[in-house]
Amino acid sequence: MTTIFINASPNKEGMTSKWGAKVLEGIDYERIDLVDFHIAQLGQVKANDDFDAVIDRLAKANYVVIGTPIYWWDISGLLKTFIDRWTELFQIGLDSENAPLHQLPVLWIVQGAAPEEAIPGIERMLENISK
Repeated sequence: MTTIFINASPNKEGMTSKWGAKVLEGIDYERIDLVDFHIAQLGQVKANDDFDAVIDRLAKANYVVIGTPIYWWDISGLLKTFIDRWTELFQIGLDSENAPLHQLPVLWIVQGAAPEEAIPGIERMLENISK
């Protein structure tokens, strides 16, 4: 079984990383720090883009945990850009067995200040993309 933790915080050793380690305590997992990858904005993709490399790693996973801090009542920009790029996967058909994230179990960790203000909007977005 392969578990991947995606740390969507620009701080590789911050609270999001610490919560991911706590949640995955006792589980062998691979950590992907999105800050280490160049993932261009949707529609701005250039030759040195790492989106496919990250997706290829996720496609081999059995479980994914995605952690994000709350910035200005929303997910981090790193995660927003990564999720926006999932639009490219629509060409494959997300309900297709060939889709890299097809029926991949995902656990979301959202942490930060004033979560009661941010959680309703983030929760709605996460429910929609998790479907």
